[in-house]
Amino acid sequence: SRLQKDVAATLRSLHFEVFDEFICEETGYSIDAVITTKNGNQVAVEVDGPSHFVDRLPTGSTILKRRQLDNLGKRPLLSIPYWNWDELSSKKEKQHFLEREIEVILFKSQQAYI
Repeated sequence: SRLQKDVAATLRSLHFEVFDEFICEETGYSIDAVITTKNGNQVAVEVDGPSHFVDRLPTGSTILKRRQLDNLGKRPLLSIPYWNWDELSSKKEKQHFLEREIEVILFKSQQAYI
């Protein structure tokens, strides 16, 4: 989708290594993107468009996929709802949003193992 391509392009502009349509070996799910940070951490990125929601609440299949990727996948999962992305107007805002969200998700995943 256009949304997914825009997120991937923004991730690349931040110099992350980006693997599009990554197949998770543990779950069999296709993940929109998996990124590798400069220090080798990986993050799964799901870009969730309108079909993933009903009244901004995730559908059952979206909840199941997130839960299985969180519990069985080997990398933390960042879900980006379309309305969060649509609120960002400039490339700089999009970059800042992704940097912040990735930092938070990596921090949370490290805390889970303490």
